[in-house]
Amino acid sequence: MIKQFIFFTGVILLLLPDTQAQNSTSSPLTILGIGEIETRDFGRTTGMGSVGIGLQSENFLNRINPAGLSGVDTLRFILDVSAGLKISNFLTAAREGKTVDFTFKSLAVGVRLSKRWTSSVGLAPFSNVGYQLSNSQEIPGTTEKTHTVFSGSGGINSFYWANACEIFRGFSLGLTSSYIFGNCTHSEDGDIFTIKDSYQVNKLNFDFGAQYSHWFGEHTNIIVGGIYGYESKMPVEHRRLVTTGYSMELNQRKPDLKTYMPESYGVGFSFLRNKKATEWILAADYKYQGWSVNNMRYKTLTYSDSHTYSVGLQITPNNRFDASYIQSMRFHLGACYNQSYLKVNGYQLEDYSLSLGVGLPIYNYRSRTLSYVNIAINAGESGTGQRGGITERYVLFSVNMSLIERWFAKRRWD
Repeated sequence: MIKQFIFFTGVILLLLPDTQAQNSTSSPLTILGIGEIETRDFGRTTGMGSVGIGLQSENFLNRINPAGLSGVDTLRFILDVSAGLKISNFLTAAREGKTVDFTFKSLAVGVRLSKRWTSSVGLAPFSNVGYQLSNSQEIPGTTEKTHTVFSGSGGINSFYWANACEIFRGFSLGLTSSYIFGNCTHSEDGDIFTIKDSYQVNKLNFDFGAQYSHWFGEHTNIIVGGIYGYESKMPVEHRRLVTTGYSMELNQRKPDLKTYMPESYGVGFSFLRNKKATEWILAADYKYQGWSVNNMRYKTLTYSDSHTYSVGLQITPNNRFDASYIQSMRFHLGACYNQSYLKVNGYQLEDYSLSLGVGLPIYNYRSRTLSYVNIAINAGESGTGQRGGITERYVLFSVNMSLIERWFAKRRWD
């Protein structure tokens, strides 16, 4: 398993040799506070519109709903790693710009610790900052101009521990405990001075989940699920550094930003049909996040409540271990509509996207397990729909690998 993981990571780096020079994002919309909130899950279901509230599987680490971990098989250890490449084209009334950003999106491991308890730990981004804007203004009464560059970098991460407990047959509860940490920097570089604002976050957060699964006969399964996160304070430490030339004029701790982790909740379901070895899954989610509780703003940017609707389909022609390679592949199709957590000039950003994906099987005949490399393409458009506003058209390529090993199995000796 370790060899496969090293090989997978090496392939990504070889295919994308300039990744070290790329930011995790290059959006001018990350200029507000702690930046662009990560709303997309980069797991197995990226090609299914990133659904997951009502999904569980014996070889799937569900980061959206911790209760979904209860589906992990008792003899399996799962290593899950994801990466993404995003190509964006930003359009405004005045200009057009193209960006290419690559980043690792998540790393997690999970195992079933007892008959009823499954646990997973992982690291994933919470928000990202990355932009560079320039501005020139004429000095009144002269032919000279002043030049100012606005830039930002950094991001907030989430180190989490997710647990699921099967209370009784088919019904599970889950808890995700997260340590949210990181630093973002916003800079204003002028001809005479430089102002650098740094924002640091350190916070513990808890989210809850529930799922109920019921089989109708041997071939049909329906799962319904829900998630909830409560509103809580999220103090953001703010420091400002002002320099002129080679001398430091100011280095002080500013009052903490009064921000909040918003209340959030969601519901979802999945419908599985498995007959004659052909399996298909239909799933749909709705998610809400109350980001308008934060009064932070930057010029025309403000926070807003977010609503996300997603639907996805997975088809596996033959889910038996001895099936042919093509028949064992998983084919994904999905769609997502998101009312963003941001408003521009009072208009809420909206995001529409379609996704396609495929799960490529990796056989381990020694342990008789089947791992998957999941490749997905999301194409979408984000904007306010207002004339002269900012519009982002993007294509997102993502790769996820779920490596599965058999643990705790007793060996037989002849």
